[in-house]
Amino acid sequence: MAGEEEQFKRVEEHTLLEVGSDSKDIKSSSRPPARVEGQAASQSVDIHFGVVRATHLLGAGGMGKVYRGRHEGLDIEVAIKVMSGDLAKDTTARQRFMREARTAAKLDHPNVVRVLTVDEKDGAPYIVMEFVDGSDLAALVKQAGRLAPVPTLQALAQVADGLAAAHEQGIIHRDIKPHNIFVSRQGRVKLGDFGLARATEQTTELTMPGSAMGTANYMSPEQAQGQELGPKSDVYSLGITAYHLLSGQTPYTGTTPLSIAVQHVNNDVPFDRARFGHVPDPAVYLLIAMTARDAVKRPSAPEVAAQLRSILRQVTGRDEVRLPNLDVLTQHAGATTLPTAAPVSTPAPQPTFAPATPPVQPAPQFQTPRGPLAPPGFTQGPVPRFVPPPPLPGSSAASAPTQPLPMHWQQPKSSSNMLLWVAIAIVVLVILMFAGCGMIMATQG
Repeated sequence: MAGEEEQFKRVEEHTLLEVGSDSKDIKSSSRPPARVEGQAASQSVDIHFGVVRATHLLGAGGMGKVYRGRHEGLDIEVAIKVMSGDLAKDTTARQRFMREARTAAKLDHPNVVRVLTVDEKDGAPYIVMEFVDGSDLAALVKQAGRLAPVPTLQALAQVADGLAAAHEQGIIHRDIKPHNIFVSRQGRVKLGDFGLARATEQTTELTMPGSAMGTANYMSPEQAQGQELGPKSDVYSLGITAYHLLSGQTPYTGTTPLSIAVQHVNNDVPFDRARFGHVPDPAVYLLIAMTARDAVKRPSAPEVAAQLRSILRQVTGRDEVRLPNLDVLTQHAGATTLPTAAPVSTPAPQPTFAPATPPVQPAPQFQTPRGPLAPPGFTQGPVPRFVPPPPLPGSSAASAPTQPLPMHWQQPKSSSNMLLWVAIAIVVLVILMFAGCGMIMATQG
């Protein structure tokens, strides 16, 4: 094993822009701390960064500090991340911080945290970015154990949209994880902290080939081995993030980041009915494809977004991915059931059920797992009954009759009856053969 681990480099658990995550005094992050029990209140400050005024210190650690403040020119709330003075003395780290901050500033998408300003104050680089009034998914999954499946699929679709926009501009995030996905109180999901982001076409002396940077629990096999990364590496990390959000735990554990990274390289990500029985099978198939060890077999970010919308359309009757609010992610999170599809509004008094022959769905552009209905590692058994959550505001519960789950999610009928008939047929055939042999022998005698 020692020789096997030599191919890996040391894993850095914190990004340059994700400061404040290792705070000893202030345990909050750049999001409001009131949503998670046990977090200390932020400290009041009064520091000016040009036209930006920092009013509260939200986090502090070895990487730097993060403040909450107000952009007096734009009259909006912002988060200010400042590199620590000691780290700023490192020329390479300082240049990397500035380069990566400017890379993130190129992105302008509703599902990406906007970077507004990149500058320096007293020799320390800082970045001013959009403030997301809500929470990150890491805090929510820690609070709830696991998140509700349908809202989680909606949130992941928004992340995939933001990731697709980054990849279109040649930017790889390199550190997708629940800590870097933020949800506003109004339900808008945003991907942030492009701390390890790098433009794919950019190659400078700051790029360190062969080094594994990122967070071990979510890094792709190629990232763990220090190989050159492409957009499919982010897709893998998003799949592992989805695994964590839907099951409440990461697929691998270990005493060191290195031991976890080795498992990502050598093992197929385990999916079993105990952890994912409450998740639609098509979504599990998608996660299996996203977490394939071979990057070529993974879907692209736009394909992930399209597939998630298709799954949501089958489950809920519509492909809406905007969450009504932040709290739906933790409501009914422990339930083992999913809502039935919403009926389509028609003038007829009774809803029209789907025809016996299911509609033809467009074929995905990536290879889905083949074989039985249950994904690899699933144990055969009954699927838990699905209990619909309370109706959304503005909808009528009386007008939403319960419909059966789509056939794609139903377990195949038991084959015991067919086996019985086959056995009977074999017995009858043997009897006829013996009877025929007896008659032939009697005739010859």
